[in-house]
Amino acid sequence: MRIDSTPFAIGDTFVGSVFPHEGNSQLSFYGFNATGTIWRVDTNPSCVGTVPIRVGDEAAIVILDSDARKDGRGKVSTTVATAFSAADAKPLWGPTEVPGPSPGSGLIFANTPKALTNERTPATLLDAASGVVVGEPAGMALYEHHGTALQGTAESFTAIDTSSGDTLWSSTQLSPGFIDVNAGSSARYDGDYGPATGNILILNWTDSAGQSVAVLHDFRTGAALGQVDGIPSGEATVDDATQTVLLTSQRANGAYRITAVRAGKGVIWTKDSDSPAATTAAGAGVAYARVDGQSVKIDLQSGKTLTSGEYALPIAVLPDGTALFPTNQDGTYAVAHTAGSP
Repeated sequence: MRIDSTPFAIGDTFVGSVFPHEGNSQLSFYGFNATGTIWRVDTNPSCVGTVPIRVGDEAAIVILDSDARKDGRGKVSTTVATAFSAADAKPLWGPTEVPGPSPGSGLIFANTPKALTNERTPATLLDAASGVVVGEPAGMALYEHHGTALQGTAESFTAIDTSSGDTLWSSTQLSPGFIDVNAGSSARYDGDYGPATGNILILNWTDSAGQSVAVLHDFRTGAALGQVDGIPSGEATVDDATQTVLLTSQRANGAYRITAVRAGKGVIWTKDSDSPAATTAAGAGVAYARVDGQSVKIDLQSGKTLTSGEYALPIAVLPDGTALFPTNQDGTYAVAHTAGSP
């Protein structure tokens, strides 16, 4: 089976999509693992979009659909979002009408093509547990992760529980923790490290020297957890099973650093590289990255390098160690178990 989109892992399943071709007028989403295809969901090709979520304790995938003609040429008058179990594609909630696709920042859906860029547009926020539209937000919906949402502006924002609507904390209540900041300094949310950073928020504060400092905050509580040294380099990689977030930055001395952080714990390790570094996947207790010109396998708990060398890095890993690797053929991926040496 050829996969047209880059597959990703959610729960115990890889998810990828296949565009219409060879007489097939539908856009098809596939859930698969090492045994093969587990499920398939067909949608209208005029409306493309998925959001990995959790509905209670269950891993799920939200898939968009529309009422346009199946040849993709009809006008879309209604777009809907439906949550399916990642295990077997059983519907969990929805369909819920939404104005358009998600920019990748959780269950936030915008009504213009700008939703596919970093520009923020008026949007609809859904509750992860039920799929209902969250009441009129106090400002723009900025980010959502597993039932916690950030709303407001880059300079003034609050975090809410999307099920209850309760305010968890506001930017005026935040502290940068151990960092000495200018009197009256406040946090700014810029969406650093890509649109999705798990349950970690990276907020920019101004220190006593007038320099911007990236501080890691627990999304649910607002508590300061540590600092990222340097400017963002690449997007975040998240292991949803352990809630470990990997952030790559370039330091003032030109070196690169991978910072691993967990909500409730803080920074658990860092790893430096003299050459550009990048993480590709995390799961089954390990992370995969390019460090010092080598492919490396890193223990997710300690940061210890387990293996290094010249080998292909996976793009996604399931909790049981099954990994998905790119091949030299577009749309074709190899599935292998990563226990032991890669």
